[in-house]
Amino acid sequence: VETKQTHRHMAASGLPLLPGLAPNPQLGKTRFHKSQGLVFENSVPTVLQESPGRRGASATAKGSVYPVADGPAQPAWLAFDRKVLCFHAFFQESIAERRDEKERVRNVKIYFYLEDDTIQVVEPSTDNSGLPQGTLIRRHRIPKPAPSDDQFYTVHDVNVGNEIVLYGRTFVLHSCDEFTRGFLTKLGVRVGDPFSPPVDAYSSTRKALAESMQPFKPFEKSDTLGQFLENDRKVLRFYC
Repeated sequence: VETKQTHRHMAASGLPLLPGLAPNPQLGKTRFHKSQGLVFENSVPTVLQESPGRRGASATAKGSVYPVADGPAQPAWLAFDRKVLCFHAFFQESIAERRDEKERVRNVKIYFYLEDDTIQVVEPSTDNSGLPQGTLIRRHRIPKPAPSDDQFYTVHDVNVGNEIVLYGRTFVLHSCDEFTRGFLTKLGVRVGDPFSPPVDAYSSTRKALAESMQPFKPFEKSDTLGQFLENDRKVLRFYC
């Protein structure tokens, strides 16, 4: 608006458009008020896109990350705070140094944080597994494999039955919890039916071996003195 007024003053005065010859439209003014561009929407500070200026002049503010007209009423970090999607998944790991197994099935939990689209992969610990279990992938935004490595995984990429590749490992999502199923259903996503992961042969062998062992309980003691006193002077005799 000020630029158009400046051009009009220069055209009326006949001055050329050169540096130093442009008149200042602020000369003679004593009050320089500007309209308010900050408001609160649902207790969240928001920047207005456009607001009427003083005396009919329009004052355009900078664009907000979450505009009032297009974006949600609350920002994502506040609307989806502490809301996490939990998927049960597995991946197959090849074993090349053993004769009794060729591959191993490892079950994990994949957590998708809705507030910032970060992913965390955790493997539940197993007794005497000999594997580095726990947090396999720390929480952060994970890019997609090439050629889409310039994009990150979003909530539309995770669903029961889908396969996602995280740093060269292919994870198969076979089930999810009730909150995850209800949240995806509200988004209009058709959640797949859960299915059982493949059975790990090595884990089944180790489990059967552990169940076949029957060690003494901690409170059971072998009382040799009581056996000696109970069977005192008792002798078995055989004829042959």
